[in-house]
Amino acid sequence: MTTPNIPAGRRHDPDDSIGDWLLLHKREVTWAAIVVAALLGGLWFYQRSQSIKAQRAESAYFQARQSAAAGNLPLAVSDLQKVVTRYEGTRAGTQAALSLAQAFYFQKKFKEGIAALKKAESNSPEESRASIHVLQAAGYEELKDFLAAAEQYNLAAKATEFPVDKAKYQASAAREYAVAGKPEEARRIWAELAKDDTKPEAAEARVRLGELTAKPIKI
Repeated sequence: MTTPNIPAGRRHDPDDSIGDWLLLHKREVTWAAIVVAALLGGLWFYQRSQSIKAQRAESAYFQARQSAAAGNLPLAVSDLQKVVTRYEGTRAGTQAALSLAQAFYFQKKFKEGIAALKKAESNSPEESRASIHVLQAAGYEELKDFLAAAEQYNLAAKATEFPVDKAKYQASAAREYAVAGKPEEARRIWAELAKDDTKPEAAEARVRLGELTAKPIKI
């Protein structure tokens, strides 16, 4: 086996190897550059289109709110439904769904309000999901479905990032479980809340635990 003759005194330069490789793979490098440019261009276009969509959603939501403020509830409902459908997944679209549910509730159409919230739930921004669950719970309360209300409060507690709100929603869930005839679920939540004296709900939790564990006196 023979070794290539390397001129004396010449050291191997890494830049020479890189240059040689680029010359040999010029076509591949060119295509790679084109692909990267296309990806970056596509990303910019997507971000730009999302920004425009969000701006249009905000404008449409503002117009729908104006209809509600003017007292034209049927027109407000129609406008809000359009915003929810057209701009689903945007912050304005989610806010429109919340406002739409409230408009339905105002008309005593609680099932329709809950349906609007459920439709928006899966694609809503994370920061809005707790509000969606709380408003659904309010609708179920009006329908006297206290078990469903409790479950929505539980979901709200899991969705929120704020400890104060989490404790508040947990307490609401415990109350609904008690009314729904599920004392064990209520007791479990109250027992957890009673452990933390820093929470305003701790005092109520201890009272509720006493009520749930008290046995009737036999006469």
